[in-house]
Amino acid sequence: MFEIELKNSDEMVIRAKDNNVSINVVQSTIDAGLKVGTIRGAGEFEIGDIAIIAKSLKGGGVMYRIDVEGIKIGIVGNSAVIEDLDELGPIDILGCSDAKYVPVVEPKIVIPMVNMDFAEIKASVKNEKKLKIKNANSLPAVMEVWNLD
Repeated sequence: MFEIELKNSDEMVIRAKDNNVSINVVQSTIDAGLKVGTIRGAGEFEIGDIAIIAKSLKGGGVMYRIDVEGIKIGIVGNSAVIEDLDELGPIDILGCSDAKYVPVVEPKIVIPMVNMDFAEIKASVKNEKKLKIKNANSLPAVMEVWNLD
């Protein structure tokens, strides 16, 4: 089981068994409380049971693919173009700043970030503080929007 919450509209926090990872989509940073400090830019990182692939975007910035307990999470900011999204691969949960990314990625759960207007997404909306995921079987069959405030 793991949890996802937004620290603010730019920053997603993922809490897994023994690790917490905070990803800021605007600053393109990863903070996991490591001795080396904040991680900036692209690369591949394993932080305990959380695997992160950070890809540089053509328009600047970074997008992220995170694997936690077999569930794929994508985090995409404003600087992504549609062609960049192919590099994410299949995604179960998408944190993004623009609704235009949703039909391309087709996630099971959308988490609006950076003040995204999600009104045009045709899906049920849940307003919660945290998203708790038990396992892949607990993901919804039909796409949902989780407005984490």
